[in-house]
Parts: sequence; C-alpha cells; structure tokens
Amino acid sequence: MSGPAINISVVIPAYNAGATIRRAIDSVLAQSYPPLEIIVVDDGSFDDTADIAGRYGHPVRLIRQGNSQTAAARNLGISSSRGDWIAFLDADDYWDADKLAKQADVARWNDDVSLIASGYRTESPETHQYSEQIASPVSWCDRVLTREDVNPFLLGTRMWTGTVLVKRSALGDERFVSGLEPAEDRDLWVRLASRTSVWLMSDSLATCVLEAGSLSRGDIRKDCQSMLAVIDRHQRQMGFLNRLVWRSYTYYRWAAMEPNSMKSLFLLLQSFGTWPASLSRMPTMQTLGRSKRLVRVGFDLIGNVCHWRSANEPREASL
Repeated sequence: MSGPAINISVVIPAYNAGATIRRAIDSVLAQSYPPLEIIVVDDGSFDDTADIAGRYGHPVRLIRQGNSQTAAARNLGISSSRGDWIAFLDADDYWDADKLAKQADVARWNDDVSLIASGYRTESPETHQYSEQIASPVSWCDRVLTREDVNPFLLGTRMWTGTVLVKRSALGDERFVSGLEPAEDRDLWVRLASRTSVWLMSDSLATCVLEAGSLSRGDIRKDCQSMLAVIDRHQRQMGFLNRLVWRSYTYYRWAAMEPNSMKSLFLLLQSFGTWPASLSRMPTMQTLGRSKRLVRVGFDLIGNVCHWRSANEPREASL
C-alpha cells in the first residue's frame, strides 16, 4: 500500500470475557495492516480476563476500571489512545485479517471521510452457523455519504460498532453516553453521521458472536427501551412525524422478539397507536409485518385460552 500512514488505535472493552478475549486480541494482532496499539479496558471482571490480556505485552495495553458498563469502558479507551483513527471491537467478536487494511485504504484516499463501517457476519456459538449482515441499502455502499445524501439517524443506526473506524479529529469531544447501553453506540454514530462524511463498505469484515450475557448484548427489553431513549434524544433533528415512525418501529421490533404473547400484543398495540400507517420503509421491515405478527399473536392467545379451558374443565365423575 502507498500513501500516508494511518495510525489506528483499537479499543476492546471486556467484562468476564476470559473465554473469548484471546480470540478478539489475536484477530487484531493478525491484521495485515497492524494497528498502533490495542487497548483492552477490563470493566471490573472477576474472572481471568485481565490476566490473559495482561500477558500479551506490546502492542496490547491493559487498563482496568471498576464495573461501569460499555460506554464508560470505551470512553476510557478513547481517552487513553494515541492513534489518529480509533477502531472498536468487543471481547466476544473478531475481525477478518484484512479489516484494517481495507479501511485504511478508504481513509487514505478519501480525506473528507471520517467514519468508516462495513458489513459483517453473525455467528451462533452453539451451532457455529453464520449469517451475512450486508451493509444496506446497496446504493449507500462504497461511496461518500453526507447528511444531504441519506437520513443521518437511519445511517447511524445501520452501523455495527465492531466494524467502525472513526477519525479522532471528527470524534472531538463526542463520547458514548452511559446509561444508554446497549444503544449507546447507535446514539454516537447518529451524532457523528449528522455532521461528518461516512463510508459504508460492502465487504463483510468482522464477525459478531452472539454470546449470551456479554458486555454489549442485553435482552430485547433493555435494547428497545434504550433505543426509545435515543430516539427522544434526537427528536429535534428527526422532526415530529419521523420520531413517531421510529418509536412505532421500535415497539414493533420489541413485539416481534417478545416470547410472551400477551406482552407482544400490548407492544403491537403501542406500535399501531403511535403510528398506524405503514412502516414498510423501515430497515428489515417486512410488508405487512405488524399485521402478520398481530394475527400470529391472536392465534397464540386463542390457543392458550382453549388449552387452559380444556385443562380446567371439571371431569364427570365415574359411574
């Protein structure tokens, strides 16, 4: 590769990640374009996470803090880093070997781009099955994106943090907001997409491992409650109607993943009550998705009632 050097700091927050931290660190050390440093922020782990990370030595640097969750851990990593660009990786996940090389090429030849993300894969740790998560829509990929081109709120929420590379000068004083976990990263990318240029790479360059109970992967209730808070934080930028659409979509997403049929019905009614019109233009939204979900929930509830009545009907005494 020719052109100016791109100095990259990698920040890895970790909490009780002794089983996976080696894989994450090793995937960064294996990069064809080596980073300047790898900062592991141990977020008050009580397993052997810190011991494992501490044995690596340069360029891995271990920082420890009391348990404060993901936002604070990433912020500490940012403030302790020295690179002109900062990349983020969670301790459960890992990168392809050419992830930083491909992103450094984009940064090197596009001076106006300050935020770079890409597609990725999800991996089930139980079955080791993979699912491709392509950066979308395709028309957004492999070109400079500004707020004049795309809706910055939609763009910011479409970026997975494990693929993000951000320029320090563009980040400025902006940081992750504690208390918004696990949607604190979406909030930051929305803020940056509102005032800087973005590049979405069509390549899938990282793998998100769906480990239960990890630092950044909470339950659907917490995720959607946090996302509703993020939406409200950006309501002036979004406008009244767009805010209603996003709140309605978030209630639907919550309902679609809620296993309890009665709770799912309540969330669907909140979704329709907030925005009764179509949500078909929202990300990953199927045509008539809410209506189909409502029908399924209705049948589930009827089946549950019939089962309950059958189980509780008095039996005739034997003659």
